[in-house]
Amino acid sequence: MAALACGACSSPSPPRKTPSPPLTLAGTEYLAPLFRAEIREFRDRYPDSDSIVIRPSGSAEGMEWLVNGEVSMSLLLRELTDPEVEAAIRRNGMQAFPVAWDAVSVIVNPASPIEQISRTELAAIYRGETKEWASLGWRQGGEIIAMTAGPKLGIYAYLEQALLGGDSYAPSVYAPATEEEAVGVVATRRNALACVSRPLAEQAGSSVKTLEVSPALGLASVPMTRETLVTRRYPLLKPISIATSAKPAPTVSNFVNFVSGMDGQRIIARHGYAPAAVPIQIIRTAEEAE
Repeated sequence: MAALACGACSSPSPPRKTPSPPLTLAGTEYLAPLFRAEIREFRDRYPDSDSIVIRPSGSAEGMEWLVNGEVSMSLLLRELTDPEVEAAIRRNGMQAFPVAWDAVSVIVNPASPIEQISRTELAAIYRGETKEWASLGWRQGGEIIAMTAGPKLGIYAYLEQALLGGDSYAPSVYAPATEEEAVGVVATRRNALACVSRPLAEQAGSSVKTLEVSPALGLASVPMTRETLVTRRYPLLKPISIATSAKPAPTVSNFVNFVSGMDGQRIIARHGYAPAAVPIQIIRTAEEAE
C-alpha cells in the first residue's frame, strides 16, 4: 500500500522562472506617448524581452538617476553638460544615441504685433541685453517678460547651450517649474515671451502665437511647420537621444537598436517628430507647390 501510495504521488513541478524587474526609461512627460508606442511595438516584436516602464523626469533629473544606476535609460533633449560627463566618467561611463529631432517654439501673446524674431535677438533677450519690446519694433509693448523653464528640464540647458553659448541667463529671466506654466503666462500676459517644446505650443492652440525664427539677424525667418522640422531648416532644433550606461543590459541595447531602425523611426515620424536615422522624402501636391 505504501508503494502504491508513493506511485500515485505526482512528480514535483519545476520551479517557476521569476520574471525580471522591469527596466526603467526616464523621460519628460510630453514624450511619453511617443515612447509608449515604441515600447509597445518593441514588446510585440520581442515578447521574451524584459518589460520597460517610463518614469517621468526632467533631463537633469533623469541623467542623475542614470549615472546613479537608478534607471536603465534616460531621454536627453540637449547635449550632455560637463558635470554629467564628469559624473559618468567617475562611475561606469555613458553613451547617448540620437533617435529624433524636435523643435523649440518661440511663443508670444496673440495681442503682440511681433511676427518673427532672430536667434540673435533671442540671445540678447535671455542675456538681459534687450529688455523692452520697443527694441524689437513694438513701441507700446513695455518690458519683455522672458521665460524659460526650471533648471531640471531639458529646455533650460538647451537654451543655455544653443542661444547663450553656455553663459548664464539674466537674473530677470523667469523660470517656472514646468513648460506648461510658461505657456500659461504667455497666454495671459501680452508682453511675455517663452521658448517651449513644440508639442506644448501646439496644444495651446490660439491662446498663444508662434513666431517665425531666423538663424541670425538679417536672414530670412523660417516658420515652424512639419516640413521645416523634418528637413531641419527650422533654426531651433533640439536632439532627442536615449542615454544608457556604457554596458547596458541586452534588452536596453535591443530597444535602442529598434528605435533607431526603420520601424522605430516610422513611429517617430508618425508622432510628428523628425527621425534622426532615416531620411524623409517630402512630396508636395500641385497646389502646395504653387
